[in-house]
Amino acid sequence: LRYYPNTMDAQNGVNIRAYMGRLLDGLKARGVHATFFLCNYRISAYPDLMPRYLAEGHELGNHSASHATLTACSSASLASELDLTNSAVERATGVRPVLMRPPGGAYNQTVLSAAGARGMSCILWSLDPQDWKFRSRDAVVGKILANVRDGDIILMHDMYPSSVDAALSVIDTLQAQGYAFVTVSELAALRQVSLAPGSVYSSLR
Repeated sequence: LRYYPNTMDAQNGVNIRAYMGRLLDGLKARGVHATFFLCNYRISAYPDLMPRYLAEGHELGNHSASHATLTACSSASLASELDLTNSAVERATGVRPVLMRPPGGAYNQTVLSAAGARGMSCILWSLDPQDWKFRSRDAVVGKILANVRDGDIILMHDMYPSSVDAALSVIDTLQAQGYAFVTVSELAALRQVSLAPGSVYSSLR
């Protein structure tokens, strides 16, 4: 899972805090661990939620500071995008991210080199139900259940109630089928894959 940006949450009537809290509550109740890719501005906006992530078994990754397209950044701007979020996560939790997800999945060798220099692997996804676009619980659930495979990295967001509803519904269905939901690093360990800094991973099948 990752955060999807909306810099005008309140003005757009998006109750991000409520959705974040309901998702975390639902994951905790189901014993599910997820990887959350955070932007710096969201960490600043909701610092009170930060202690929950690690305490409840989740993993935190870097999703840039401002959700900039990293391939379009200057070297200095790229460094700032990564360093600001790494520092914010470390201040809030005591743990420095070892994973990053470039906004929009946009990366090049410069981005990978910058991530690698900071000890971070680049994580993409193998299943994207476009929950941010369709905003339909049933459509998102249907797309995931029709395409999911063992070892997938599923990309979802917490901007809309339909996304949270879909995530929890999918978890209930797939857990009943014998699937377990784990963080990216936990999945890599189960697959005996060492996530190399500066390398790209879209699934661990």
